Amino acid sequence: MEIGKVQTVLLDSNVFIKEIQEGRVLRPIAKKMKRSSSKLVIPETVLGEVTKITGSNPIATMTHVYQYCKHPIMIDKTDEIMTESSKLSEKYYECHIPDNVILATAKLTGSTLVSFDRDLLQTAKMEGVQAFLPRNYIRWG
Repeated sequence: MEIGKVQTVLLDSNVFIKEIQEGRVLRPIAKKMKRSSSKLVIPETVLGEVTKITGSNPIATMTHVYQYCKHPIMIDKTDEIMTESSKLSEKYYECHIPDNVILATAKLTGSTLVSFDRDLLQTAKMEGVQAFLPRNYIRWG
């Protein structure tokens, strides 16, 4: 399922939530992505979590995203993603829904994961997924 040769970055729902609540998070990440010619991957699970937690609707969230990333890649839950997320849940007790779906998506698309969730980042690294806190992603490379 890897998305071509272009580097992709998957932002966890907590990154979007912090952006909606406080601002100042997406802009530096988007600048870093632009410099490295990376594309943003947004799983439907992330949009659902952002909607559930902030009360905003997906259109408002995407309008906000489009200010910084003009052509994000939207990813639906596929059978392949759901199978991988089940394996992750069985392997790591702390990796539960929606984290397991987000990590499975990052793993199967070959995306770098950016999150504020240190447990998720640790699990991602154990699975061979490049993973960073937002501030470390901005400084990386």
